[in-house]
Amino acid sequence: MKTVPPSKPNNRKGQKRRIRLVLFFVLCLFIWTGYTLYMQSGVLAEKKAELDLLKQEITAVQNEQAELTYKASRLYDEEYIAELARKQFFYTKPGESIYVIPE
Repeated sequence: MKTVPPSKPNNRKGQKRRIRLVLFFVLCLFIWTGYTLYMQSGVLAEKKAELDLLKQEITAVQNEQAELTYKASRLYDEEYIAELARKQFFYTKPGESIYVIPE
């Protein structure tokens, strides 16, 4: 008995179908990857804006801390304490008189 070799057109048909299936999955993978990148770019932009805002807050807090440190260091100076007492509590030195001017 002779065996009949498989026909070529049938084999090519299956090969084209497999190639189309693989290309379909590759296309789906590219679409999914593009969608994921698009969604993450929005989240990344939000995080970058939040980071910029937090950096501004850090700068403001550091400036406030420097100012408070300076004020705290001045509290060791007796002349500054006397000046504060005269301003806030209207204390006077001997022989001084205070005049309050309405604003």
